[in-house]
Amino acid sequence: MMQHERIEPDHKSEHPWAASILLLTATIVLIAHYYLARPDIIGVFSDSRDWSRMTLVQLEPRAHFLTSLCLLALAPVLVGRFVLRLRLTDMGLGLGNWREGMKWLAAGIPLAVFAGWTAGGSPSMQSVYPLDPSVFQAPSHFVGYALLAFLYYGSWEVLFRGFLLFGLKREFGLSGANAAQTGLSVTAHFGRSLMETASALPAGLVFGYVANRVGSIWYVAVIHWVVGMSTEWFAAMP
Repeated sequence: MMQHERIEPDHKSEHPWAASILLLTATIVLIAHYYLARPDIIGVFSDSRDWSRMTLVQLEPRAHFLTSLCLLALAPVLVGRFVLRLRLTDMGLGLGNWREGMKWLAAGIPLAVFAGWTAGGSPSMQSVYPLDPSVFQAPSHFVGYALLAFLYYGSWEVLFRGFLLFGLKREFGLSGANAAQTGLSVTAHFGRSLMETASALPAGLVFGYVANRVGSIWYVAVIHWVVGMSTEWFAAMP
């Protein structure tokens, strides 16, 4: 019986505080992302008080995507590379086992479209998506918007399934690292609908499993992106 090849990092950080640096870095960039880089406004309301905003700024969606690239991808990668001395492949940023990765894409993309169709019909999801309804006025507008949106979804995977999952494996083992990155990714959905936040739990565990098995984050990044763009597309349909 043919054995599946599991891609392991070429080099692992020997920094004595590696796990602490990984988790604290993720926490800091997520705080900045939540309060400074949202495409919406999060606030609170109660019977005894008027509505009050909690987040500091609201970014136009394209600015949100570009800021996400800086906070969720570039900052963690710089810490991993120059503080923890990890190679890019140690953080899952290579191609990994691309043959197996293509098989996961073939299976995952149809499921991603179905998930987007299901989510896009939910009123709670429609209260958030699409982030920019104007892009649905012409197909060419949506294509450009979707391509730019990959910066966000790819950056999300760099942080959670790359920097955290691959970085924490040495300290926590695969199961512990997968649980840790999934837990943080779920909390990063707070402020979205319950459907989206709850679905982030199984999705995070599955994405972590696939990224580790293939040795790369890029295949799950594409699947995650297709889920997001399908959700926006179907949410925009009358």
